[in-house]
Amino acid sequence: MSTESLGLPHEYRVASTRIGGFAFTILLLSGGALLPLWADKEFSSGTKGAGTLVILGLCLLLVLSAAQAATVVTAEGIKVRGMVRRRRLAWADIEAIRKQPNPNAHLGRGAPRFLTYAHLAGGRKVLLPFVDDKHVVVDREVARLTELLTRHQEQPGDAGPTA
Repeated sequence: MSTESLGLPHEYRVASTRIGGFAFTILLLSGGALLPLWADKEFSSGTKGAGTLVILGLCLLLVLSAAQAATVVTAEGIKVRGMVRRRRLAWADIEAIRKQPNPNAHLGRGAPRFLTYAHLAGGRKVLLPFVDDKHVVVDREVARLTELLTRHQEQPGDAGPTA
């Protein structure tokens, strides 16, 4: 099976409709932070304007970071883009890919029941964002990622077709 038939590169990310809801929530919360600033008569209009720009800038940064978060699977390995940290995992560094029960699933109504991790040497594991039962059919995607991992372990020098 070629990497084209597996659809590489493949990206797992949050649905754009959920980002819109997240952005709306952040906008409402920023309004709650701005209200006391603008209601206080002791602050000058320059201070109020600067405070508004800082709060809205932080909100924009938060929304853009959430929109960029993803798990990207390529012929070279897996890229994990979190809101703050970005990691590159080469296929050679990954020992296994497994789904595991989410220990915090009982806390929230929208929390996934299963999360997927890339298990690395030394017992470390890296969460693969959006490869969970809320975003994909997790068993199918874990099987797909495991197949890719197995193929790269069998052929360590082969990174797939070159252009």
